[in-house]
Amino acid sequence: MPVFETQDTDDLSFTETLCWNMLSEAVDDRKHPMHLVVVATPAGHLAHMRTVVLRRVDTDTHKLYFHTDIRSGKIGEIRATGHLSWLAYGASLRSQLRLSGPTVLHSQDELCRLHWDRTRLFSKRCYLLPEPPGRELRGSVADFDERLAGFRYTLEESEAGFERFVVVETQVDSMEWYYTHNRGNRRAHFSYRDGLLQEARWLTP
Repeated sequence: MPVFETQDTDDLSFTETLCWNMLSEAVDDRKHPMHLVVVATPAGHLAHMRTVVLRRVDTDTHKLYFHTDIRSGKIGEIRATGHLSWLAYGASLRSQLRLSGPTVLHSQDELCRLHWDRTRLFSKRCYLLPEPPGRELRGSVADFDERLAGFRYTLEESEAGFERFVVVETQVDSMEWYYTHNRGNRRAHFSYRDGLLQEARWLTP
């Protein structure tokens, strides 16, 4: 049962804390409904959306993180605007979170190294592939699958992928929570500046 159902409260502070707790709990729990989130970047008149793994949440500074390849198309789009939008949804939690804010790309710095060292050896293989993500595949899918299945490397050899590994960090300046329930929906908005809560208000659902 979503914890909101056990609380008969109009306390925005309580609600904000629960929202960040949902995100924080999703980081290490692969079965959590918000472990996979959607990020969106503007590209001309379109919004390009991707599903990524939520890798880290700083509840004190209100920052979100995910990993990507420096050769990915989203890198240029993030650099062009310096901004990123996030969407997290959990049907079992009856909650949708929309978050956005200025975004920094960490490449070959101390924070990037910290995340790389914590990444499982198996997960590093995509950064070792010569083909950039999203490029047209040469040859058959079966041939590529066979090559990938037979791809073996040591921890030392995996270091070659570090130069392509990027940690994307968003400093959240806006978070909107939408909660659905048969007794009535709820909606709230929270604004931040430099990681500090500036304003919290209820909205009409």
